[in-house]
Amino acid sequence: MKINYDRIHRAQELMKQEGMIGIMIMNHDDYRYFFGDTRSQPRAIIPAGGEPVFISFRSEEPELKAALKSENVKVFSHVGEQMSDVKKTFQEIFNGPPPGMQHPEQGKAKVGMQMWFHTPAFLVDLFRTINKQVELVSSDPVMDALRMVKEPDEIEALRKSQSIAAKGMETIRELIKSGITGHELATEAMYVMMKNGAEGTSTPIHINSGIRSCWVHGKVDHNKIEQGDLVVVDLTPEYKGYCANLARTFVVGEPTEQQEKLYQTYLQMKEGVRKILKPGIRSLDLDKASREVCEENGFGEYHLNGISHGIGLRFEETPAATIIPPHRIIRLKENMTVTIGHTILAIPGLYGVRFEDVYRITPLGGEILYDYPIEFVIG
Repeated sequence: MKINYDRIHRAQELMKQEGMIGIMIMNHDDYRYFFGDTRSQPRAIIPAGGEPVFISFRSEEPELKAALKSENVKVFSHVGEQMSDVKKTFQEIFNGPPPGMQHPEQGKAKVGMQMWFHTPAFLVDLFRTINKQVELVSSDPVMDALRMVKEPDEIEALRKSQSIAAKGMETIRELIKSGITGHELATEAMYVMMKNGAEGTSTPIHINSGIRSCWVHGKVDHNKIEQGDLVVVDLTPEYKGYCANLARTFVVGEPTEQQEKLYQTYLQMKEGVRKILKPGIRSLDLDKASREVCEENGFGEYHLNGISHGIGLRFEETPAATIIPPHRIIRLKENMTVTIGHTILAIPGLYGVRFEDVYRITPLGGEILYDYPIEFVIG
């Protein structure tokens, strides 16, 4: 572990602009962004001025201090004591605002916290109950500004995670056949991905076959794949915390004419979106391009918005237009990393297809981070 002071100083400047006296870190992705590694219960406070404060179980204190070369570690023996330490720290900040800041003339001082998938609601509620002297707000205005544009080492970590996903996908491609189950395929893919450096997956492995290929989200089950099935596979291994997102659709046997048309339409959608994936473009522009392809091929009624989303230390990062509609107008910037192929193109009651990859935004268009082939027909 190593404190990234450059990122912390940039975060502190943004906090001052947003009127935040600090950010309470509760999530693996924010913790890893600033400190290069994570813990089972990542807890830290980054004030708008001064050194970060680490909160740890008492038994972990010596190792954490040695790893971070920091004495600014508050220790506790149970979660109630942890919350007490957090309250005391923010009381100290509240009683004396960080350099360059003043307490608001009206209202309460603001504390930022990530409000995404992995922030436990009960801890958010507990924080608000205990720290009534501050207003808890989303840390997005600070963290999005830092994290949306990726640094070179982050892009390489994402490229590595995609290469690991490709190994898992290749394993599945080789094993898919009539009679095998999604659970069996996922077991083999997970073994291969972990053996090649994955720390786990950011979302459950997604292998949906037959009518379940219509599902927007996926899982694995013990149902046997049958001849003629479309099989949608989505793999999201993590490498150093950075998330892959590789999806492919396979057909077991020869595709029907309609299956082939769905497949070709999705390929056209991906290519059409990739061509306009440049700085300045918005998510709504990407969805418009994919919708036009669907309409041209007679699938307009089945189009879903959300062909793309940001990706990095979190599986879905800003812009995440399918979750937060205002993100549809966020303009992409060079060196942001996004997916193309997030949505399913499905005929309800029959089947669906999906192909997803991760791209870096460049002035010349989307640069795919790992070019795994799209091979539709199996066996």
